[in-house]
Amino acid sequence: MNTEILITLVILLCAVVFYSTTWMNMTATSLLILAALYLSGIVSVSELFVNLVNSSTLLVIFMFIISGSLLKSGASAFIGKCLLWHAVSEKQIVMRLLLLSMLLSAFFSNMATAAVVATFAVGIAKSSKAYRLPKMTMSIAVGSILGGMLTIIGVSGNVMVRTFLEEAGAGTVGFWDFGKIGLPLCITGYIYMYFIGYRLSPSQSVTESAINDTEKQDNVYRKGQCIFTLMVFASVVICMMLENIIHLPIHMAAFFGSLVLIVSRTVTEKEAFSYVNWPTTLMFASLLTLGAAISKSGAAPLISDTFLRLFGEETNKTFILVVFFVFIVIITQFMSNGATAAVFYPIGLSVAQQLNVSPVAALMMVCVAAGSSFATPMATPLNAYLMSVSGCRFSDYMKVGVPLLLLTTIVCVILCPLIWRIG
Repeated sequence: MNTEILITLVILLCAVVFYSTTWMNMTATSLLILAALYLSGIVSVSELFVNLVNSSTLLVIFMFIISGSLLKSGASAFIGKCLLWHAVSEKQIVMRLLLLSMLLSAFFSNMATAAVVATFAVGIAKSSKAYRLPKMTMSIAVGSILGGMLTIIGVSGNVMVRTFLEEAGAGTVGFWDFGKIGLPLCITGYIYMYFIGYRLSPSQSVTESAINDTEKQDNVYRKGQCIFTLMVFASVVICMMLENIIHLPIHMAAFFGSLVLIVSRTVTEKEAFSYVNWPTTLMFASLLTLGAAISKSGAAPLISDTFLRLFGEETNKTFILVVFFVFIVIITQFMSNGATAAVFYPIGLSVAQQLNVSPVAALMMVCVAAGSSFATPMATPLNAYLMSVSGCRFSDYMKVGVPLLLLTTIVCVILCPLIWRIG
């Protein structure tokens, strides 16, 4: 093992520890990763900050702005209220919130989705004690996570798949490619929550003061802004769907959408910057740089070689990828899903190359595994946020999340080899 590989692995280990604990905040950890990569000589100055302005990072930034405009105009609240009409029981409301979360998180930040839909849930909980906030927020968490697997813009980790594939010359993925596995997972999750998850969800009520503390978002309905913002949002999504026909990159579609919103003064300059989650964006960019360093230093082939030697050359390829999938699923419960994805994408590429299987299949399995963050609050920021909103306990996530993890794992290991022909 040469010095560069050793240093890269130490930086990787520190990143995993710091991102998965509260020892250091996210921004400090991201900056330390970049500093360590530069001071060690693994990454040059010209390579260090290149991912802050690459197409994937820009897409994340512009989608934050568009998501914020939907919140400001009340468009998200309007959509939610339409879907909640005529609900007569708590279970109906819980399932509609689940479906709404899936739909919204497919097109913009799942964290923003959770924040928006949680506001609806708080209002419903205030209207009647018969509707328990913890049950509603648990469905929002599941829906926001699963819905993010439907499109390339669902979560930042999805965009990373495209980046790593293209940089490795291993192909690419389109806007809807994630839906090939994301839709079956959403259907599975919906059925699970209807028959099992609803019963396992926490049933305790929360205090009036706790509910009031969560009502901080401005969801005033502004008709003109609402219609205009929805039109811009719809146009951006359509352009993304037609990327291969109109030859407009998806990050440019998001750029023009943000530009229209700012020029029209639907969103002010100050608001546009405030809507961007800069710690998340910086983490995204720094982990892309770390991922590139893992490949450049030779650490990815070393890790994949070690992993593959545990099984031997004669072991079934699909079985090896399934074990790899399960390993990532376990890791992502204790580490941010975005960080987990970024760490394992280059390793997944190396495993795919050594097994001579489809890189797209391998990275899709890594993506789903890293995104299956159901069982703990620290697995994804939206879980932690909803825990603070609803008063759910750590054990509540385990009760609902562990059975769902088993189901999503079964679905993924059956369908991924069939969809992308692992062989």
